[in-house]
Amino acid sequence: MNVNEMSRASTTQEDQQSKTPFYVSEQNQDKPVGYLFLDNDTLILEFQGTHPDIRIKQAKARTVIEFIDDSCIRIELPDNPGKKARIYLKSGGEGRFAVYGIRDWTGIDGTEPRAVRKQMYLARLDSTGAKLTAFWQLVLPYAILGLTYLMHAFVVDSTPELEYFVTGWQRLALNPIIAVHFAFLLIPATAILLFSRLWGLRAMFMANLLLVFTVVGCGFLPNEWQFLPVSESTPMLPEYWLIFAPYIILLVAPAFYFIIVLRRM
Repeated sequence: MNVNEMSRASTTQEDQQSKTPFYVSEQNQDKPVGYLFLDNDTLILEFQGTHPDIRIKQAKARTVIEFIDDSCIRIELPDNPGKKARIYLKSGGEGRFAVYGIRDWTGIDGTEPRAVRKQMYLARLDSTGAKLTAFWQLVLPYAILGLTYLMHAFVVDSTPELEYFVTGWQRLALNPIIAVHFAFLLIPATAILLFSRLWGLRAMFMANLLLVFTVVGCGFLPNEWQFLPVSESTPMLPEYWLIFAPYIILLVAPAFYFIIVLRRM
C-alpha cells in the first residue's frame, strides 16, 4: 500500500468514526449495513454494498421519515415511492441519542424539549452495582478500621507480620495518602449515589488509578516519610506493602465494574 492509499484509508476510517452506523436488524448488529450522517439540510444514508445512497432533504423529512421507537426509524425509499425500509441504530445510548437527534432535525413539534430530556437521561446511570461499588469505596477505610479492631480482639496468638498489619490498618484511615484520596472520591461518589451521574464512574476510576500510581511512587520514599508505625521486629514482607497492598486490592478490584457499566451504556 503506497502513501496515497494509506492516506485515503485513514481518511475513510476517520469519516466512518464521525458517522452513525445503521443495521437491518435489532439483534445481529456485528457489521453495519451502512452509515448515516447530516450534511447541512440533507440526511445521507451511505450503504456498504451496491445499494445507492439515500438523500433526504430536511423539507421532506416529516413525510419520508417515520419514528418507530428509540432505536428504529422507517424511511420511504426515494427510488420506490410507497415502499418503506426499517433502519435500526445501535441498541443502547448511542443509538437512542442518534434517533432523537434526527427527530430534532426534522423539526417535529415538541421534539427539542424531548431531545434535551433524552440527552439528560443518557448522562445518567442506572446500575445498583455501580452505586454499591461507589459506596464500598467510600466506607472501605472505616470498614478496615472496624475489621482490625475485631482482629485485635479475637486473635490472641499472632505473628509479627499480623501484629504489624493490624496496627498499621488501624491507622490507615488517618494516613495522609488515604485521607487525601478519600477527599478526591467524595465529589464523584456523591454524583453517583445521589444524582446518578455517569461522569462520576469515570472520575472515580481515574481517581483509583491515581491512587495506585501515588502509592507505588511513595513506596520508594524513605521510611520516615511514609507515615507508618514503627515495627518492633522486621516483618517477613516489606512493611509498606504489608499495609498498602491489601488496601489497594480491596479498593481497585471492584472499581473495574465501573468499566463494565460504562461499556453497557
